[in-house]
Amino acid sequence: MVSVRYDEEAKALYFHMTKGKVAKTVSLGKDQFLDVDKKGKMIGLEVLLPSKISTEAKKVILNA
Repeated sequence: MVSVRYDEEAKALYFHMTKGKVAKTVSLGKDQFLDVDKKGKMIGLEVLLPSKISTEAKKVILNA
């Protein structure tokens, strides 16, 4: 099951896909990073958000 975490200080969302130790982080482009284990299996995805997001968007994120 995917879990979602929001880091308000970093303005980042992290989607945790599966258990495992991160061996490498791969950039998917601006503000998107994929964490993979030593076998290349996806562990999680980090998405950096704009420094300012709407109150409505913040509520949706925190209630995910």
